[in-house]
Amino acid sequence: MITDLLSLLAGAAGIFLVKDHGGFRWAVFIGLFLAGACWFGCYHYTRLWNKRFRVKPIHQALCGIAALITLVFSLLYPALAYVRDAAEASVTVWEAQIRHDGVWAAGTFREAYYAVRKLGIEDFRGIPEPGAPRSWIPTAHDKSRQEAAAIYASSACAHFASNRPFLSKVVWARPRVPAEVVFADVHRWHQTNPNYPPERAISLAAEQIRTGLVAQAPRLVSTMRFVAIILFLLAQALPFGLVGWAAYRDIKVKV
Repeated sequence: MITDLLSLLAGAAGIFLVKDHGGFRWAVFIGLFLAGACWFGCYHYTRLWNKRFRVKPIHQALCGIAALITLVFSLLYPALAYVRDAAEASVTVWEAQIRHDGVWAAGTFREAYYAVRKLGIEDFRGIPEPGAPRSWIPTAHDKSRQEAAAIYASSACAHFASNRPFLSKVVWARPRVPAEVVFADVHRWHQTNPNYPPERAISLAAEQIRTGLVAQAPRLVSTMRFVAIILFLLAQALPFGLVGWAAYRDIKVKV
């Protein structure tokens, strides 16, 4: 989940740099100014209760970390306007990954094979079991075609949810392609083609994911900005808290 989130943030920052050089330069300039102000504040705020506290190199380093966090946040916050572009790029990369995922393909084929055979309407005589050379799934009937296609589409969605957990939670509550969408696509495909390929189900799942991204784009941006603010505050609490605790412990009471 965290890896997916950080990947999405990095992607948005990269697209921000490519698409808006001027805005990125301004963000760097403002970020450097705020980082300097943050370092100054972290360095001096301990004097509010301990005017004798001497800042040591380790405390200087903590103030530097607080300044760096501020700089990163100053770049990321405006970059989140491009988070939809980053999300769509992530979907494209995932689509390429799943098409080369042999383990997923073998497991999904096995599931679809036994599901269609269980229907009892296809002739499986002489067809090898999954894992054997030249094993295939007979789909002479619409029900068999729809069953196999639905399994591949649902499995592709589950694969996306596993590999893009944060993005998946934003797009939909439960990763699946509606049955009516799968059945309609199968019907259209078989009007001009004999077999419904697994790659078609993957493309259908990716299409549904992209449609969900378009619908959820405003929510995605607001969610990401909210998460970024929370992470910023939590990250800043560490250096400020450690410096403040050191200043508090350094207080010496004179009698």
